[in-house]
Formats: sequence, C-alpha cells, structure tokens
Amino acid sequence: MAKHWVLIANPTAGNARARSVAEQAALAVQDAGQAVELRYTRAKGHATELAQQAVAEGAERLVVCGGDGTIGETLAPLAGSHTALGLLPCGTCNDLARALAVPLRVEAAVDNLLCGEVRAIDLGRAGGRFFATIAAFGFDAEVNRRMESAQGPLSGRIRYILEALRHLVRYQPIRVRLCGDFGEIEQEVLQVSTANARNYGGNLCVAPDADLGDGLFDVVVVDAVPRRAILPLMIRLFWRTHVRHPAVRVERTARLVLHTAAPHSVYADGDYLDQTPIVLEISPAALRVVVPSSCSQGVRC
Repeated sequence: MAKHWVLIANPTAGNARARSVAEQAALAVQDAGQAVELRYTRAKGHATELAQQAVAEGAERLVVCGGDGTIGETLAPLAGSHTALGLLPCGTCNDLARALAVPLRVEAAVDNLLCGEVRAIDLGRAGGRFFATIAAFGFDAEVNRRMESAQGPLSGRIRYILEALRHLVRYQPIRVRLCGDFGEIEQEVLQVSTANARNYGGNLCVAPDADLGDGLFDVVVVDAVPRRAILPLMIRLFWRTHVRHPAVRVERTARLVLHTAAPHSVYADGDYLDQTPIVLEISPAALRVVVPSSCSQGVRC
C-alpha cells in the first residue's frame, strides 16, 4: 500500500482560491490511487505545526497549497527528514515553484506531484530558521516589508515596482561589514541579496547564476548609488543585466556574517527573518522536493 501524503492548504492564499485548488488536487491525487489527507492552516505559524505532525506520522510527502510564506513555515520540520515537499503554487509570487520549474497551473502541478521526481536542494539558515530562496537586506528588505503589508489586487513584479518607487523618497544607504569565504567587505550599500535561488518577488532574477544544489550562496552586493540611479538599476534587474553594472558585485560563500552599526531587518522568502547582526549559512541538500522529471537543478530563471 502506498505511503500516505498530507496536503496542507492556506485557505486565504491566492485571494482565497487555495481552498478550492486544494480540494481539486486532493480529489485528483485520490483518483490516481494515492492516499492523501487534506488539512487547513488556521493562522500564521500553523503550517509549522501541521508539518511537524506530518513528519512525525512518517508521511511520504507533504504537499503545500499556498505561497512562499506557507512553504517557509514548513521548512524547519522538513529539513533533514525523509518527507518530501510537494508544491501546489497558489501565492502572490510563488518564487520557490518558479525556481524549481514547478508548473503554476493546477492540473500541471498535480501531474508533477504524481509523476515528478524527488531531489534534494540546499536551504539557507539563520539560527533555527530556514529559507529556500533569497535573504534580502537594505533597500530590498524594505520593499519586502511593504509588500508584506500591502493591500490590493496588484502582485508580483508590478507590486514590487510600485513599492520600490514609494520607498525611493526615503532611501538612505547603510554601512555594512560582510564576512564570508571571499574575505571581508566594509562599505555603504543599497542592498545585499543572499541568494540560494536565482529569483524572488515574482520571478525577479536577482542572482542569475545561483544554484539550489551547489552548497553556496551567491551574495549580490549593490553599492550605495545616488537616488537618481536606483530606478535605471532596477530596470536592469528585469533584464538580468544588473550584474554587469559597475555598482554590483557577486561573491560566493557557504556562510555570511552581516554586521551593521544599528539593527536592520532581514527578510527571506518574502517574510521577516531577523535583524542584523545575522549569520546566514547553507544547509546542503537539506530539503527533499518534488520537481518535474525533466528538470535539472540548474534550471534557469
């Protein structure tokens, strides 16, 4: 008999579309002969409890129907376990799904759950908290904070652009000290993106060469630039040419220590992670995840 799956859904995700998506997916999985139990999150943080329960029960797969925030809540219980993560993307940005080439359409995503293969990917870690895609500091973190609290129909790239433009008027560079395998950098920055995956914010490709399976972060450091130069630099981000800008450098490391004179917020996978000073580390091959069988770990964004 097939081992059971657990499907957890955030019923508020996707403008409350996740409930119907989860029910549709559960029926399709059952019709394919796979035992699955559907459970709903009741509040922020509840997904962690449900994931812990699924791992303790020996579930073969934990399928998450929701966005990157709900996925992020399941990472700590799943890290290092035999339970594989399956994705039913139903969030605002769906960054991890995009990074793994998991289809965004419901029917195709269900097919991937049934026919895909399980592979191990790296996770980022700050203390006991894990993240899958990118930890953002500086200008990026403030845009993340604004996106987290923003209301309205806009999402993804459009929402990112809007909130970035709003933050421009308040922008102040931050002096940082970065320590990693590359040595030490001390300077004023616009932002620092510590990337396990290539994309965030609705497929914005901030770290074009980042690889979910190489055991390293790509640390994208953007020097402090005049306010008038920020918008042109952002436009280059959409075309993935920002890494050739003279104000941008990319370093690689398995561990990054980020110091600032005063505490500043760090966001990861779109949610608040912690404040500086902070130590970010790679946990190699920590998460088993279901990906399309034709997908390689070096999927381009």
